[in-house]
Amino acid sequence: MNVRLATFLSLVVAIAVSLLVSLGSTSLLQIPTFILLGFLLGLLVAETPAASPLQELCGLSSRHPDKVGLDIVHSEGTTDSKTAKADLDQKVFYGLQHAFLNLELTGWWFNMGLWDKGRGMRFQDACKALVRKVTCDLGIDEESHILDVGFGCGDQDVYMAQLYRPAQITGITIEPIQHHVAQELIKRTELPGTCVQLHVADASYLPQFLKETPSVFEELSSKAAPGQSHFTHVVSIDSAYHYNTRASFLQNAAQVLEPNTGRLAMADMILAKPAPTCALGRAIFNAVFGALNVPVVNMKTMEAYKQDLVDAGFVDIEIECIEDRVFSGLANYIQDQTGRLGGMVKPGVQWSFWGLHKGLLWLDRSKWLHFVVVKARNGASHHV
Repeated sequence: MNVRLATFLSLVVAIAVSLLVSLGSTSLLQIPTFILLGFLLGLLVAETPAASPLQELCGLSSRHPDKVGLDIVHSEGTTDSKTAKADLDQKVFYGLQHAFLNLELTGWWFNMGLWDKGRGMRFQDACKALVRKVTCDLGIDEESHILDVGFGCGDQDVYMAQLYRPAQITGITIEPIQHHVAQELIKRTELPGTCVQLHVADASYLPQFLKETPSVFEELSSKAAPGQSHFTHVVSIDSAYHYNTRASFLQNAAQVLEPNTGRLAMADMILAKPAPTCALGRAIFNAVFGALNVPVVNMKTMEAYKQDLVDAGFVDIEIECIEDRVFSGLANYIQDQTGRLGGMVKPGVQWSFWGLHKGLLWLDRSKWLHFVVVKARNGASHHV
């Protein structure tokens, strides 16, 4: 078993034990069951050669799909394994190439979405609904200059430009590949009246970014206020919990916002229950969030979260918990989508989404995390 698979299995076991600890009412005698389930999940999800014989031994898969295909190709007289694999890929491509004609790629949206209570909502529509929820009632108009921190692949910037037609949207992301994809989207999209600039930068160093990028305020359209040197709005949708750290991001957001009138708006995640204090519980807690690329210091309860906003200089703070329309809605969509795709999805990928589906349902039922929409006004006179 390779290191990658072993690491994954260890993580699954850690998650299983953390569920046990957080649920509290579950008997300690059930720990072996949780660990066994975690091990089986690891075997199902692992898309590696080392996992394949274990899958067969445990009866989790009759034969790995690639092995079945290779057996078929071998029976036709091909003996070289690389050639056989290439032949198999060609056969699969030919058999399913019409799928390309049925795919409707309407964007590269990547947030958890705000879902209707009933099923049937499209992923892109749920993502747009979350953007509307975060940005409504902020006073965005044709003179606004929005800083979008963590813009994903640019779809939300296009959508905000179409909704509000602000003078300018400046976006930053720490992911170069997302920046590239978003740039291509902006190039082929007409956004009359809105200038969109996208940059690769760190959310925790906003003042430094502005000093190093003076063009941010030099290319404003004629609708913007002359001589503007601060943003009217800072938006962060479903990404602030990844920042290292979120508290420093809030401090810097206040510095780059217009004093007294600038508005902050975020979709974010925080703890609904205090973090474990015992050594084992804390170790598991740290391991889980570390694996999710979420700095543990960002996982705070509502009271500590509000205090970070106050310490940064924000006033008129509004925090709304909306997890009842986030976690279960995304979980149901994942289940429906994998069902629609059927056999076109590799078993490893399908089981990965199965695990995500179950994890989201558990979050919805356990009430362990809050998914919040935050709106606040900059009340301090900061200067970059």
